[in-house]
Amino acid sequence: MFNQQINRYLEGEGNEIKKLIIIAFIIITLVGCVGDSEGHEGEAKTPSGSSFHEGREYQEVVDDFKEEGFKNIKTEKIEDLITGWLTKDGEVESVSVDGDKDYSSDDWYSENVEVVITYHAFPSDEKTEPVSSSEEAQKENDDEIVKVEDNESANDALEAIFPVENAKRSAVVAITNAYAIDVFKEDGYTYDISKFHSYADTSGDVENYFKKVNSWGDWSAKDEETWHVDSLILENSYGALANATLDVNFDGTNYVVSNISGTLGNPGASAEYLSDLSEIEFSSTVPIYLTISPELIKNDRSKAEVE
Repeated sequence: MFNQQINRYLEGEGNEIKKLIIIAFIIITLVGCVGDSEGHEGEAKTPSGSSFHEGREYQEVVDDFKEEGFKNIKTEKIEDLITGWLTKDGEVESVSVDGDKDYSSDDWYSENVEVVITYHAFPSDEKTEPVSSSEEAQKENDDEIVKVEDNESANDALEAIFPVENAKRSAVVAITNAYAIDVFKEDGYTYDISKFHSYADTSGDVENYFKKVNSWGDWSAKDEETWHVDSLILENSYGALANATLDVNFDGTNYVVSNISGTLGNPGASAEYLSDLSEIEFSSTVPIYLTISPELIKNDRSKAEVE
């Protein structure tokens, strides 16, 4: 019907200008449609920020980038493993996109830029001798003893330069301020660092921010400068529990919380009603609450729970 109306409109003499206008309009419309549909043709989008991949298995990271359309993916081994207890074989050290190791999630790049995934591995010249079942069982027992001794040794070494107590307090402060509702400027969404709550803070309207520690979880040395915790459990004033797994390191000035995962919600709630703690690390705003100054953790709490 639309085509018939245009044809009748263009019939007759003296309509040359009208014809040109309509043809131009159709061309512009078609070009616009093509532009919208193609969008990022020849480009690929980063699957997540660079820090997210640290500690993951490198082949999984390769697959993630392939799925997003990256075509020039390279892997580089760091043959530095001895026991493989603290750092696993194939564990990612860093990822760079077009030479940038600090790229963000959902950034668009040319699909042909170089993606370099660097991971840890055992020296390639190491050989494994076949062993009998009894020898293998004995080896497993020996390895388990070595593992415990290595972990204790690594914990002691890290404790000497970076006390785990500082890491614990930093983790609590980071999660506290991430979910506090009284740490913003007047615009309601920009963080005001001067309003951040310290570890010892039990003042003001505690229902807006305070979280008590139900369980400190299991802390261990991840590497020579980083503490890792599983199942750190915090509870807010309304009984909601944050069950967190994360890392804490000291950059020489501040304590930095990263690699956060876990859930937040009421005890016994089904998965669909639980929030994902990793969202606080990859939120749309800059997560400045994950960088903790020594000032915020210098004092101990006088109360474990606010009445």
